[in-house]
Amino acid sequence: MRTAIVLISICGITACFYFLPSFGNDLVNMFPEYAHSYYPWLFFLWIVAAPLFAFLVLIWLLSSYMRRELIFTYKTARLVKISAMILFYDAVFFIMGNIVLLLIGMNHPMVLLLSVIIAIFGFILAVLTALLSRYLTKAAALQEEVDGTI
Repeated sequence: MRTAIVLISICGITACFYFLPSFGNDLVNMFPEYAHSYYPWLFFLWIVAAPLFAFLVLIWLLSSYMRRELIFTYKTARLVKISAMILFYDAVFFIMGNIVLLLIGMNHPMVLLLSVIIAIFGFILAVLTALLSRYLTKAAALQEEVDGTI
């Protein structure tokens, strides 16, 4: 699991600092009328990506609890709940940022539509993570009860 987290982090860093700028440069070369939008969009996407790296750090912490077989504890439930909140607020920020960029003339309506679809996936992931947190809390209560009876 930790290997996957490291690989995802490397892919994310590469995407943020290599592919996004080069893709933006290509778009500016193809559509010079959007050159004024390059840096605001680049900074916006970097800000949107930052919580996702925080999410990966929380997953790393969860993997350490899994290695020690402490998955059904209140600490893990709290970490998963924080992860759900990060995903939810990042999706909300992504949509709000796209709307603001549209209102100031730096976004296209089709990009906003695509962003809504991406944000819906973020919301779904946040809801699933919140449900996991709820069930981990219940499992932690059962674990405490079982540990107390032994």
